[in-house]
Amino acid sequence: MNDSADAFDLKQSLVEKSIEAYALSLETINRLTIHYRIEAFCILICNAWELLLKAKIIEDAGSEDAIYSNRKTRNKTRLSLSLHDCLKKVKPKENDPVRRNIERIIELRDESTHLVISRIPHELMMLSQVCVINYHKHLNDWFGESLSDKFPVGMMSLVYDLIPEQSDLTDARLRRSLGKDAAEFLDRYYSELRDGLESHQVSPEFSIGIDYRLGLTNKPGEADIDISTGSGGVPARILQIPKDPSITHPLRQKDVIEKMRATFPHINQYDIQSVNEIHKIKSKSEYFYQGKVPGSPSQYSQAFVNWLKEQYKRDPKFSAKARARRKTSKKRDS
Repeated sequence: MNDSADAFDLKQSLVEKSIEAYALSLETINRLTIHYRIEAFCILICNAWELLLKAKIIEDAGSEDAIYSNRKTRNKTRLSLSLHDCLKKVKPKENDPVRRNIERIIELRDESTHLVISRIPHELMMLSQVCVINYHKHLNDWFGESLSDKFPVGMMSLVYDLIPEQSDLTDARLRRSLGKDAAEFLDRYYSELRDGLESHQVSPEFSIGIDYRLGLTNKPGEADIDISTGSGGVPARILQIPKDPSITHPLRQKDVIEKMRATFPHINQYDIQSVNEIHKIKSKSEYFYQGKVPGSPSQYSQAFVNWLKEQYKRDPKFSAKARARRKTSKKRDS
């Protein structure tokens, strides 16, 4: 087996292991009975990112040697790059919000070796939720892997307590439950986090606010979640208001082509149709939306354009291959 084949196999193995670590991190943080869940989450999500970044480094370099810090010599163990080193290679700009988000999680992971954070203040969940979203996006952009094919989308929403007094670090009961060392560390941590939020202007790739507006179904108003009172003794239920596709998927096919042609001038409608069919884009809700009313137009998200650009950068013949596969498929079916 040649070096390029070895690199490809290692890259694939790293991606697969990364996805497993990612899934374990979500399973852990969403199990409310585990007191050590934020610490375990940080360890696992950092491991997921390190493996993913190493796979990206190998793909970009075309060699597995790129993830090691020393040369291969007899009787000497090779040392692979740390997560910090991988970040510097893939995200060289220090103020990159994705890099800064991961670095904050790394800091929390390192401190968690001797702290137990029994209750999770909401700022940590904001930061962690973005780390999860960033991972999903980069896995998709870099390797064309969509986790919505493997896990329920709801699994990627972190579960945490919405009771304010149990997530506010100024609350005496929360500080007592955390202990002096953990509370003092989190005070310093949040002070630096707030500085980071200001410097990144609350970038959605660094941290987000999680804010639920509740309302009864008699007058839902602008509620994100409606809670019905339930009639005749029927238990109350939660009804989610669907997101506006004009915001989440604002692009028509011609808009996608226009955006792509700025970098890839030869792309056309048939290319998009071939990619849609071969890569099952219409089954991926993060990329595609079409209303159920007959005649509704196809709508695409910016995430689809980003993914498409990444595929072309990795392989200039990306759409040509999709067209060929589509043509072969039609011949086989006819």
